[in-house]
Amino acid sequence: MSLRHLKIFIAVAELGNMHAAARKLFIAQPAISQAIAEIERFYNVKLFERLSKKLYITPAGESFLFYARHILALYGELEQEMHNKIEHSQLNIGATITAGTCLIPHMIGEFKKSYPRMDVRVSINTADYLAQELLHNNLDIAFVENVYDASDLIAEPFLDDEMVLVCAPNHPFAGREAVSLEEISQDRYIGREKESQEPFVEYMHLHNLSLNISWRCNNSETTKLAVMNNYGITHISRLIVKKELDTGSLVEICLEDGYRLVRKMKMLYHKSKYLSDPLMELMDICRGLEVTLPC
Repeated sequence: MSLRHLKIFIAVAELGNMHAAARKLFIAQPAISQAIAEIERFYNVKLFERLSKKLYITPAGESFLFYARHILALYGELEQEMHNKIEHSQLNIGATITAGTCLIPHMIGEFKKSYPRMDVRVSINTADYLAQELLHNNLDIAFVENVYDASDLIAEPFLDDEMVLVCAPNHPFAGREAVSLEEISQDRYIGREKESQEPFVEYMHLHNLSLNISWRCNNSETTKLAVMNNYGITHISRLIVKKELDTGSLVEICLEDGYRLVRKMKMLYHKSKYLSDPLMELMDICRGLEVTLPC
């Protein structure tokens, strides 16, 4: 016995005709007959009398009709109540600095079109910290760079994030067509958070070189201002400095060996996480960022 049986019975009882019920429900007429027969066998009652090719509802059918309508009405209320619970529930999102600065505002703006009343909370932190929060069920999803090695977490790539080496327009490198790694190693370098800096550090080590880190900062805006004021050079997401590169307040440094660093932005979530409709909506928005992200 299912809700489908109840809907079919109500349609037949209200229309007094199985063919009409089949047309209304877009179901083949034999399936209508089978459903009515299954109800009658299940309860061992006769729901309709068939006289002169017409259907007449029996007293048992009248009782069944009363309860069937009541059950479907309650089910409708249940659906609405659960939908309201989802609408007013909470979604906890984690993001690294780059994702939080460049992607999250757009994503939440799109998400709120579908779930305007949902309580969305965003935590900005390092990828390592956010991964631990996911493992402890304190976050529903996180948006990070690079790969976090944890067997209980799923990392789904969704966007390429190019890291660019930048300097101030009055820096000696600004007028150069290309710069060597040796020259980079001798200049003042503003260190970043691990996921932003580590790939380039490893690349330098492959050439037996190291960065001359004068100071470190995990805030993108502060780092940009420092570089613009010629306090050092740094690697930073092109997404973060696109405006400054376009206006000339920052200059991209090209390396002689043509090295380019492209990270993968990833959605990170627990493999056992229940993917609710709101969460799947957010993930779909994220998957479409490459074509919808405003430049």
